Amino acid sequence: MSNDLMIAAPASKSCHGMQLAYRRQQAAVSNSDKQADEIPHVVFCGGFHSNMMGTKAAALAQTCSELGVSYTRFDYRGHGESEGDPAAFSLADWLDDTLCVLEDIHAPLILVGSSMGGWLASLCAIRKINQLQGLLLIAAAPDFLQELIQPRLTPADIWDLQQGQTLALPNAYADPHPLTQTLLESGNALSVLNPSSAQADNQLEKLDCKIRLIHGTNDTDVPYSLSLRLMENCVNADAQLTLLNGADHRLSDERSLACIRQNLKELIHSYRT
Repeated sequence: MSNDLMIAAPASKSCHGMQLAYRRQQAAVSNSDKQADEIPHVVFCGGFHSNMMGTKAAALAQTCSELGVSYTRFDYRGHGESEGDPAAFSLADWLDDTLCVLEDIHAPLILVGSSMGGWLASLCAIRKINQLQGLLLIAAAPDFLQELIQPRLTPADIWDLQQGQTLALPNAYADPHPLTQTLLESGNALSVLNPSSAQADNQLEKLDCKIRLIHGTNDTDVPYSLSLRLMENCVNADAQLTLLNGADHRLSDERSLACIRQNLKELIHSYRT
């Protein structure tokens, strides 16, 4: 198989009347190769108010290019190059965005999710279970809204949110993120760590593909206990969690990127064999 990729220019597609930006590298196949829909397609789901041009997204693009597999990265509405006011959307909207990107991909899927993208990739995995070939979760932040954000809210914060106000959520890496009551409520409805309170079709027990999780022990934004709990809820004997000693939430240093690349290569090669 050729490892050449047909690299598309920046593109967009309509999602609920707004333009969703994405970039897609399509594996080039010759007449003697497998058909395009038989080659794994890697899709990267970014984090909360991150964008598709980050270090990890670029590293994954390079790895997919080297291995000759298709790769798609995108920005949720209100993120990066996509349209929309960040405060106008909820986790349910960003789940819709991810599913919108996936709808025209008919190849076997390998979903990669970073931070909040790990939560969204997990939710998409059960919805694409017959197409899913692997799941790679990087510093996954499942249920972070209820596990990490809600406990920090003061009574005054809760009142303001209930009155329809938008709070500015402090962020160590960029400007504060907007927080709304709608966003918090969508997190409760899409819980994966507390399946008894979530919708039945959000559960991960049926996943039987390879699942790989990577988390840093020095992650002060999202504790690695969330990745551990997520893995336990998958009920999958082929799920593994790698802890990188001293690594932080970004996992963008060379050691962390090497670990991410190696795990992705394993998922791709296990499919091919």
